[in-house]
Amino acid sequence: MADTGLFALYKLHQVDAALFEVRQRAANLDVGKEEAEQMRALQQEGASVIDEAKRLHTEQLDLELQQKSLSDKVARLNKDLFGGSVVSSKEAEAIEKEIESVKKHISDIDDRLLELYEKIPIAQEAAKEYTDRIDAIRIEAMGKQTTAKARHEEFQAQYKSIVAKRAKLAKAVPPDLLFSYERLRDKLGTGMSTITLLKECAACGMHVPERALEMVALDRVVHCEQCKRILFQLQQT
Repeated sequence: MADTGLFALYKLHQVDAALFEVRQRAANLDVGKEEAEQMRALQQEGASVIDEAKRLHTEQLDLELQQKSLSDKVARLNKDLFGGSVVSSKEAEAIEKEIESVKKHISDIDDRLLELYEKIPIAQEAAKEYTDRIDAIRIEAMGKQTTAKARHEEFQAQYKSIVAKRAKLAKAVPPDLLFSYERLRDKLGTGMSTITLLKECAACGMHVPERALEMVALDRVVHCEQCKRILFQLQQT
């Protein structure tokens, strides 16, 4: 019986199947996509809560600065009023009114600050619940990314090692058969499939008819009726 090159193709297929498996494993690495989605959802859900806590804290800082500035102003006005530089009663009256106005402003700020001192801890605690959850998920995602990077480097090394064997094996396959196989491989990921003990295509599970089995036994090129891969029957020992 003439050698049609199917066994040589099978040896090439074994290498390609190994390459395909490495690519699939690399593609399916867990790089924390689920965690990234969880973080985005939590960020959206908690955005208003986190922003409110920041807004209240910013308001507190601004009011405290205003309060300090106004207190300094009162001190300066009192110095002017009682320092001997003001001699006119009209001017003294104007300064007293300004001091009264500034103190009223300070009092209003005090009232608002008292409200903020009550609201801010509650708002910050609510925001912290979200930020803590987000940070915990971020740490988990970073761990997965680190692991995935290391695994990806391992897969790359495996892939290069396997590829190094391919060129020699491909040369042993008749050109026409290799061309047909490569087209199937580009389309399906693998271009050949073995026949199982149940007389099924190992790739897609399609039953292989008796006539096809006979042709394969004669070392003829036969394609699976369903997935179109080239069929190969391993000899039973």
